[in-house]
Amino acid sequence: MINPTNYVVAIPTLQRSTTIANKTLKVLSDKLVSPSRIFLFVASKLEQEDYMKNVPEKLFNKIIIGEYGLKNQRNFITNYFEKNICILQLDDDLKDINYLLPGIEKKFNEIYPILDLHNFILEAFNNLIEKKLYIFGVYPVNNPFFMSDKVTTDLRFLTGPMFGIINRHNPELLLELDEKEDYERTIKYFLLDKSIIRYNNITIDTSYYKGSGGMQEYYKDRYLEAEKSANYLVAKYPDYCKKWYKGKSQRPEIKFRKKMI
Repeated sequence: MINPTNYVVAIPTLQRSTTIANKTLKVLSDKLVSPSRIFLFVASKLEQEDYMKNVPEKLFNKIIIGEYGLKNQRNFITNYFEKNICILQLDDDLKDINYLLPGIEKKFNEIYPILDLHNFILEAFNNLIEKKLYIFGVYPVNNPFFMSDKVTTDLRFLTGPMFGIINRHNPELLLELDEKEDYERTIKYFLLDKSIIRYNNITIDTSYYKGSGGMQEYYKDRYLEAEKSANYLVAKYPDYCKKWYKGKSQRPEIKFRKKMI
């Protein structure tokens, strides 16, 4: 039995014990999500002790020792919770979660902080149940010009810093990648269920590829890992994605093929 009112929030976190309280945990507290729902997943006993020392207990339910590496931690979270549990996964360095207020013309669109995140989470999980789907995501860029008030169900990128799943212990959904694991997860869910949900009017304020801790601690050269992951995805899913290089940095990125959208 799937019960959205019992949803949990899972936060994989690494070497950010001194900042998570002022970022993601503060965002959740300010937006009416109960600390009793919040589980932090760390990579070692030493990390657990560090977080217990630096993060106020009132901000979370439990700190769990999982596994090192983002894909390993994501897979651990899936196996840790029972099937059919509604899980919202968040990055540990979110600055805010915003919603779009459409203007008369697109250029006048504005974004504002969500005040009651709890109600949005319930709405999103109930929408999954109604449509018999298993994952939802949000718009990946904190820019109102490119956002819309549409909720889509075709193949569109579900960014890793915020997504919700109805938990399944399905080996087909286990991740193989650390870098670009969010693209991999998006494709896997789409292939399995033929549809995914993205809220193009909801977005996150975060810094990709920046700051200490997190993915920066896994790899010294994230661009090299991004190249490897992009090559893996294009080779495995050639009908669904292609590789490109972004801006002046020429960082390897993935685009979903237009024929699938």
